[in-house]
Amino acid sequence: MQIGRKLIHLESVDSTNNYTANLVKSEGLSSGTVIMADEQFEGRGQRGAEWVVEPGMNLTFSVYLEVVNLSVENQFDLSKIVALSICDFLAKNKITSKVKWPNDILVGGQKISGVLIENSISSLGPIRSIVGIGINVNQTRFIQFDATSIQAELGQFYPVKDALFSFIESFNTLSEELFENSTLLHERYLEKLYQYKTKSQYKDATGEFEGEICGVERSGKLIVLKNEQEVSYDLKEITFL
Repeated sequence: MQIGRKLIHLESVDSTNNYTANLVKSEGLSSGTVIMADEQFEGRGQRGAEWVVEPGMNLTFSVYLEVVNLSVENQFDLSKIVALSICDFLAKNKITSKVKWPNDILVGGQKISGVLIENSISSLGPIRSIVGIGINVNQTRFIQFDATSIQAELGQFYPVKDALFSFIESFNTLSEELFENSTLLHERYLEKLYQYKTKSQYKDATGEFEGEICGVERSGKLIVLKNEQEVSYDLKEITFL
């Protein structure tokens, strides 16, 4: 599952995920194609959140993948690989990060990266995935949320394309090492999981509560110890406080 053999560089686009999806429908794309944009004005994140960045300052891109050896039950493994690859890229720059379930990346509790994966599943062929990734590289002022960037952490400018190529290297290395070893992949993901086995405050449909993340199901649901019972949560069913 290698990426980056083909790179499409755009100046401006509504969303790299939208652009990739339209290109797949109209012309077709080879698996592993990377589409990056200097500016995207309708970027999307998890829970329908808008991802807004300063043009040219950050890394916003999508990867198109056709994954043959991935079952529907294990499709969250792709999220794990992507999240760990971002953490690995940051670690190469001496930046320590954590994965806030399902796949936001935090540095010191501040968001530095987000991922949106859109899967198309067919019983007749491979899982087709569009992996949208945003990494804060050189932006240092954030209006919408508590965030940080590579430049803010290192105190110096970081070339955006260098960040892309370094991420591609991390992804290709980790996917080769971990993708067919679900057990080791899961262990690595838990090692990086934010607030894992730590009592913290959350909110679900019943209200606020103190709980402890104790695992992640194969399907990707978060397992939280609540009132001495393990409860599984899907994406929009729990909020970190």
